[in-house]
Amino acid sequence: TYTTVPSGRQVRLQIFSEPHNVHKLDYAMESLKRSMKWDEDKYGLEYDLDIYNIVAVDDFNMGAMENKGLNVFNTAYVLADQETATDTDFERVEGVIGHEYFHNWTGNRVTCRDWFQLTLKEGLTVFRDQEFSGDLNSKAVNRIENVRALRARQFAEDAGPMSHPIRPDSYISMDNFYTATVYSKGAEVIRMYQTLLSPEGFRKGMDLYFERHDGQAVTCDDFLAAMADANGKDLSQFALWYSTNGTPVVTYEHEYKDGTFALTLTQKSNSESPLLIPVSIGLLDKA
Repeated sequence: TYTTVPSGRQVRLQIFSEPHNVHKLDYAMESLKRSMKWDEDKYGLEYDLDIYNIVAVDDFNMGAMENKGLNVFNTAYVLADQETATDTDFERVEGVIGHEYFHNWTGNRVTCRDWFQLTLKEGLTVFRDQEFSGDLNSKAVNRIENVRALRARQFAEDAGPMSHPIRPDSYISMDNFYTATVYSKGAEVIRMYQTLLSPEGFRKGMDLYFERHDGQAVTCDDFLAAMADANGKDLSQFALWYSTNGTPVVTYEHEYKDGTFALTLTQKSNSESPLLIPVSIGLLDKA
């Protein structure tokens, strides 16, 4: 069981698998408990039912699905023990267990108005599971792994004939929406909110988002509005990220003269108007 904070709800946690795999479920259960505590500590989000089930299926053709109260998982993302699993296996189990649990709020309690808003729940939840894994392990290593995956899969997708914005405006088959762009680039757009508004400002935006929309089916625009209103910021230019495909390129020139450091940034993208791109810089002296 798990006792939620601060309400003290007793939640029965159960993970099901084939009998011969039961000895490989312990780490998944530990990861689930850590996910629940992290969401309480980080965002003040408690679980809202008295039971939480996970079933591990050998022939499930996707990674996992966040059905309310009964998550369905491919066994690859649940089973792990020290005799046969690698560090990467343990990281993957922890991350996917967390991802599906975090969907309870970002996907179930607040869901998408239509399929075009898929990045609203998937980009946001990928960001949340990345932050979870970074907080519990090495934030730097986690970030490097995520960027390597982004460059390998999503950059290639954005450079080819399948390039599309994180919120597409048309589709032939709904299956086509489950892409690295919607998931991974969508998570990077969420991360830019946090960079622009600060972690404290991002939390204020999340609080307002849930306050306004708990129990509703909403859009990416509703999320942006919550972030903007909670922080008193105009994010209308930032909204271009939702409709612009391709990977923008930022180049720079710099000059240090008479005690003044000048940095000039230039961007190229598929947007007719400049994209709002946060850039962090720092100067180091010779010492």
